[in-house]
Amino acid sequence: MFYRIRRARVWLRRLRYSRGFGVQSPWAYRFIRYVVNEHYPYYEYTHLNHEVYGLNKFARKLCRLYFRLANYCQPKLIVDYGAGTMAYRTYFKAGCKSCDVFMFQANESGLEKLDNFLRVKPVIDIARISLKGDYRSVVDKLMNFTGRKSIFIIQRIKKNRESHRYWEELINDSRVGVTFDLYYCGIVFFDRKIYKQNYLVNF
Repeated sequence: MFYRIRRARVWLRRLRYSRGFGVQSPWAYRFIRYVVNEHYPYYEYTHLNHEVYGLNKFARKLCRLYFRLANYCQPKLIVDYGAGTMAYRTYFKAGCKSCDVFMFQANESGLEKLDNFLRVKPVIDIARISLKGDYRSVVDKLMNFTGRKSIFIIQRIKKNRESHRYWEELINDSRVGVTFDLYYCGIVFFDRKIYKQNYLVNF
């Protein structure tokens, strides 16, 4: 019930940002229209509903977005920080079955695991980051391994003042290109040849 009320309030506040309305960039419009807010009933959704059960509507909504993002960019490597569930990994893998998903937690052993992993100098195609623990340090490290087509997903950017402030810092970071504010998460691109802009999206 609480989710429905909050969802309705957010939706009404962002009504004029629905499905790419008013977006001038053709690339940004296509991304919003056909990835972020794609309503096509993928057959895989039905299978995943049975494979990953017990999710609330908020988590399922994000999982389906992650499926579409993986399907969109067909990544080789996805890095997932601080997930409290294997559901995100399952949806990512469903979107791109050939990708590798490296998961680590927001604790000392998880950060050590990350440091060891980064020694092989991987190119990170997608990173999903929970704003837990020393997330600032984690994001800074991961940014050193991005390419022009890399995507970062910052989850719960409106959770509190600190998360909102951090999202604003990322938008203005010189290493960052186009960003999309979906309220429930932020999506960051790193192609700085594209005109830098932050898009509000009614997701």
